[in-house]
Formats: sequence, C-alpha cells, structure tokens
Amino acid sequence: MHGTLIAAILVLSLLGMPIGYALGSATLLALLYAGSFPLILIPQQFFAGIDSFPIMAIPFFILAGNLMTAGGINQKLIRFCNTLVGWVPGSLAMVTVVASMFFAAISGSAVATVAAIGGITIPAMKQENYPPGFAVAVAASSGVCGPVIPPSICLIVYGAALSMSIGDLFLASVIPGLLLGGVLCLTAYVISKRRNFPRHERAPKGAARKAAGEGIWALIMPFAILGAIFSGIVTPTEASVLAVLYALVVGIALHRDLRFSEIHPILCESAIATATILFILAASKASSWVIVTSRFPEILSSAILDLTRDKFLILLLVNVLLLIVGMLMEANAALVILIPILVPLVNKVGVSSLQFGVIMSFNLCLGLLTPPVGAALLLGNDIAGERIERSLIETIPFFLAGLTILFLITYLPGLSLWLPQLFR
Repeated sequence: MHGTLIAAILVLSLLGMPIGYALGSATLLALLYAGSFPLILIPQQFFAGIDSFPIMAIPFFILAGNLMTAGGINQKLIRFCNTLVGWVPGSLAMVTVVASMFFAAISGSAVATVAAIGGITIPAMKQENYPPGFAVAVAASSGVCGPVIPPSICLIVYGAALSMSIGDLFLASVIPGLLLGGVLCLTAYVISKRRNFPRHERAPKGAARKAAGEGIWALIMPFAILGAIFSGIVTPTEASVLAVLYALVVGIALHRDLRFSEIHPILCESAIATATILFILAASKASSWVIVTSRFPEILSSAILDLTRDKFLILLLVNVLLLIVGMLMEANAALVILIPILVPLVNKVGVSSLQFGVIMSFNLCLGLLTPPVGAALLLGNDIAGERIERSLIETIPFFLAGLTILFLITYLPGLSLWLPQLFR
C-alpha cells in the first residue's frame, strides 16, 4: 500500500499536478489498491490534519505579514538597514539580507519575505547594475530566513504533528536562524567585494536614529511578539492574533499608510494563501495515515539500523534524503509525510525530536532554492525577469553557505538545544 502511495505521489507530481491534489489522489489510489479500508477515512483524516489549535497561528501570521507589507513596513525596514550596512561593498545585497531577517520574524514565510523585501531590492539592485541573477540569489536565499527564524510556519506544522511545544521549537531555531543570516551576509560581502559591486556613502550622523524612529514600530514588533511567546505570557497562536492587531494599529493609526479600502483585498489574499497551505496539510495527514498504517516507518527504520547504527552516518543519509525531497515537494507537505517515518528513526540513535525539528525544517527550506519546486528562487526570478539558469548559478554559493549551517546544527546539538534548556 505504501509503495502504491509513494509511486503515485511521484508520478502525479512529475506530471505537474498541484501537490495537494497529488497527495489526495495518491491516498485514494492506495486505499483502493488495499481494498480493505473504507474511503470515508480520507475526509476523516483531512479534517484531523487541520483540527489543531497551534495550526490556527498560520493564517494569522500570514495576515500579519501581508498587513505589514501593505502598510509600508518593509520599506521602513529597508531604509533603516541601509543606514546600518549601506556603506559596505554590495550594500544593497547586505540590506536585503538584514531586512529579510527582520521581516522573517514577522511573517514566518519565505515566499512572503521574498515578495516583500525582494520586490523592492531586486529592482533597486538591477538599477545599480548588479547582475540580475545575483539579485535573485540574494533575495531568494535571504527569504529562506522566513521559515527558519521564528515565528516559522514550518515549525508550527512540525510541532502540531508531534504535539510538541511550539515555543520550544521557536527558541531552538533562534541561533540557527541568526547563523544563517550571518553567513548569507558574509557570502554576499565576499562576492560583492570580489566583483567590486557599488557601495553607498556612509550615512551621516543621526540618519540611523531618524530611520529607526520612522521604523520603530516595525523594529519593535518581532521582539515584542517573540518575547511574549518565550516568556510564556501568550501561546504562539495567541501571539499570531496579537501580531495582526499590532499590524492594523501601526498601519492605520500610527503610520497611516494602510487604508481601510485595502483590508478586504489583503484578507482575500491571505485567505487564499492559508487555504493552499491547509489543504496541503489536510491531504498530507491522509497520506501519512496510509504510511503509518502500512508500518512503513518500522520497516524503513529496521532496514537502516540493520545496515548501520552509526549516528553520524544515519544523520547524513537522512539529510541527503531531505535535500532530495525538498527539491521535489513543498516543505509543509513533506514535513507531515516524513515526520512519522524519520522521527522514530533518529530518536533511536539519540537525536531529540526538538533538535530534529530544526534540522528537518532548515533542510527542507533549502529546497526553496532548488528547482523544480524552488518557490523562493522562482518568485525572485519572476520579479527580476531573469533566465532561471543564470539565477541558479548565482544561487550556488548561498546554497552552499546554507549547507554549512545545516551541517553545524546537525552535528552540534547545542546550537539548537541551548536556548530551550536555558529558558526552562
């Protein structure tokens, strides 16, 4: 049964069927092949896949990010970041990375981050004669910070699937997220200096203070929301609602850049994005049920452990598998499908579910830079109007930088576990 499911998913996905429909259709084919299960199980599992309180945070964080974008928060973040790093070689590339890190702590989504920040900085970089492919590479790789830096939609999905503390997962991803942002800045700086990309004049005294004053409410928001979660004042779901209220108050009352007439289109756009994610999660839950019922996780774990019990080698194999899956499948769908398969395996070799959540989310999010799925890369490429092969070549150094951080968080568990242990 699991063989039919996996084969059907691969074939339907390669034929271009949207991943949610592919998962649902493959589940139906697997149950028909087995012949011993009632088809009513499919809608039951669909509902079970989204009947979760933590998952309610997803639509609210998406809405908060869209409201902040419509309210011009992304532009204020970019102006502030430009006063901080605008004087270094390749200043716009550095600004893109730093601004993306701030916006990631609002939206939790790579695609939203690329659209909000890259939508401004990619045309600006082209105007300053940066190669369009490089502009795409910087914006797309910076967008990966979205699902890595908390609040991360991927970590919400992971935590909901295993009934784990979302707050602990957010804490575990802080250091990996900052490391990713730091290494992306370093990569952009080295390439920019080698190619002699333009730099801006150092901002005059007081410019940073003025820019910070204009964007103070945007700068405070990530710290306020995450601080409330980490201190235990609110749950991540409650924090997502507060983020929406905060975005409305700042956009309408304080900055006055958000008009009431814009709210309805924003709600519609957020509802469509939410429905897409939730449908994928629902279909993934049904396909995961087929996998678990067919005892595939136990079979796979036994087969791998019969070959080797070396923790280093098993984690290497798992990471290679996740990198391949990330190239072919949307991250949230892959999470729900692979969690029941891989978590028991890594637990048997002494890797905690908390650390593995960060590894798994980080790894699959690197797939946002790799075709054929590569949503962040494709969106950035569409903004720049560049040929995909050129953008892909320029992305390679940033992808390798991400792989370096993945290796560190895989084999140095303290990078993920230190903060959750500190706050207990």
